[in-house]
Amino acid sequence: MASTQARLDRLETYLRDDPNNPSLLQEAFATALQCQQWERAQFHLRHALALESNSLPWALRECDFWLAQGAYDPALQVLQRLQTIPNPPAALADTLLHNTAFIAFQQGRYPDCTALLEHRMDLEALQQDPELLQSTAFLSLGKLWLRALHYAGDLEHAVQWAHQLAQAQQLHPAMAGVASLAALDHEQFGLAQQWATQALEHAQEGDKPLEALVTLASLALGERNAPKAQALAVEALRLQPGDGRAWSALAFADLLAGDPATACQHFDNAIKAMPGHIGTWHGLGWAQLVQHQLPAAQSTFETALALDRNFADSHGGLAVVLALQQQTAQAQEHAKLALRLDPASLTARFAQALLQGEASTPERFEALARKLLGSQPAPVGTGSLWEGVLESMAAKAQQPQ
Repeated sequence: MASTQARLDRLETYLRDDPNNPSLLQEAFATALQCQQWERAQFHLRHALALESNSLPWALRECDFWLAQGAYDPALQVLQRLQTIPNPPAALADTLLHNTAFIAFQQGRYPDCTALLEHRMDLEALQQDPELLQSTAFLSLGKLWLRALHYAGDLEHAVQWAHQLAQAQQLHPAMAGVASLAALDHEQFGLAQQWATQALEHAQEGDKPLEALVTLASLALGERNAPKAQALAVEALRLQPGDGRAWSALAFADLLAGDPATACQHFDNAIKAMPGHIGTWHGLGWAQLVQHQLPAAQSTFETALALDRNFADSHGGLAVVLALQQQTAQAQEHAKLALRLDPASLTARFAQALLQGEASTPERFEALARKLLGSQPAPVGTGSLWEGVLESMAAKAQQPQ
């Protein structure tokens, strides 16, 4: 940031001697945006528009000025004005489409974003436009389209669309990185691994796709490789410090590494970014359980239940907490609910075993955890952690409080 501001200072020094130089104005404006010097950027923007009021490039830069600040209403006003241009060139139409859809995405209107992009992203039509498939415009539109489908919950569509492009050898590595996380959440783990690896192999240093790093961190959790998962999650957070999935992956890696206190801090960061992500609430609940923070864990699993009362593991986790607090009737009720929703629920079975006194000593507690969780394959990511979590609980759960 300091070097960028120094560059801006130099550019403005040159502009004092040559104030109407178009190249210097463009560079100074872009540099001011880069270092978030909004007033200085606006000064150069107004100067350029005064010199050339009907300039299309500067109108687009005005939109960039508002977008960079998250000021979406004035950005939309600029876009709506530009959309009145008759017979716009294809490149301009794609830019306006991308920016309009991007605003919908940033405002959390994911179905609106996909609806805006759907026609342009039709694969049959795209095959008739090979130049577009090779363009930076298509790359930007494709990444936004995949993210919007993912956030809208249409994982199958996102994975199918990316897979069709991959089969035609038209899936750009950066788009593959975005698609990898959708594939992970759709439990297409082979594709997730393939696309994330492809994305990182072709990425420039400092320009790695965030989703690819999160995907590989999650897959490392499935392999119970805590150091690898931690390293990948930290790298993702360097790119985007507020990303909830990266914080969640890091927290689960901390939990796997036997550091539940740090895991709780990182789960809190994840929840701030994505308060509706039930799996992260479960992770926080188990991290609290490991530390025998039973009232806090109970509140956490109750929050997960409030988000979706039909999620078996929320009932199962709560049943474990209640069983450890000797709240027998409630624990039995939630264990039964979990088993109705998922007859194979390990957490429900674990809670029932606790209620039946099958874990009366730390040794029996750990043996029970191994027996139950070793009998069923665990999913990639958080599911593979429960054995390690419950083993850690063995030393604490039976200690006198």
